[in-house]
Amino acid sequence: MTKAEIVLYAKLGYSIEQIEELISSRGVLELTEDKKKIVEKIEKGIYSEEFNLITYWDEEYPQHLKNIWNPPKFLFYKGNISFLKKEAIAVVGSRKVSEYGRKVTAFFVNKLKEKFTIVSGMAYGVDSLAHWNALENTLAVLGSGINVCYPKSNYKLYRKIIENGCVVSEYYPWEFPRKEYFPMRNRIVAGLTKGVLIVEGKIKSGTMITAMYSLEFGKDVFVVPGSIFNENSEGTNYLIKNGAIPVTRPEDIFEYYAV
Repeated sequence: MTKAEIVLYAKLGYSIEQIEELISSRGVLELTEDKKKIVEKIEKGIYSEEFNLITYWDEEYPQHLKNIWNPPKFLFYKGNISFLKKEAIAVVGSRKVSEYGRKVTAFFVNKLKEKFTIVSGMAYGVDSLAHWNALENTLAVLGSGINVCYPKSNYKLYRKIIENGCVVSEYYPWEFPRKEYFPMRNRIVAGLTKGVLIVEGKIKSGTMITAMYSLEFGKDVFVVPGSIFNENSEGTNYLIKNGAIPVTRPEDIFEYYAV
């Protein structure tokens, strides 16, 4: 079975166990013409080096990602795949980042990148700032296919990450983003990392979804305290009250991991 066929069967809802059985038996199911075109499109993209692909069964697939709920059965990528296996910290927060949030993100990331790959989702706000401040050591997980830069205004950042780090996605390379893709993207952000640093975030936000996934997967959740008068700090202060680890300097995280 080719990697492109594995992707297709995964997209059709086959479980990891079912695909493993197909691989071990070298089984191939009958595909419709539409499905064959998808396989051909993926194989053409890999052959032309437009993008690349790892599956759950490849050696390059990070072991810690296998341990999360509903691990991605495959990841398309552009850039240096070795970033998938590096020690990493996720840095996430509000799209509508405050000036305080901007300063905090730069303050932490400029030190954390010395010890950890910085993982985020390339969204507006804290995500983008985290990537910009760690271009030489960053990985972006997209809520769209890797050939689709979203948001469009982040195209320069997208190209810089590909040149210096890595961009990954579990969606077909040509897929446009959908609302339901972003929460699923966040589980991969959490799964790839030792812990997550929350800079700012409202109670109901993608930031909190990432925090919840991190807790569910047994990851460490670090939180920067914020003003009680700023709605962007509702989520962060809530997390601290409920047991997250408050941090006020990058060294707090280094000391926690003894690095």
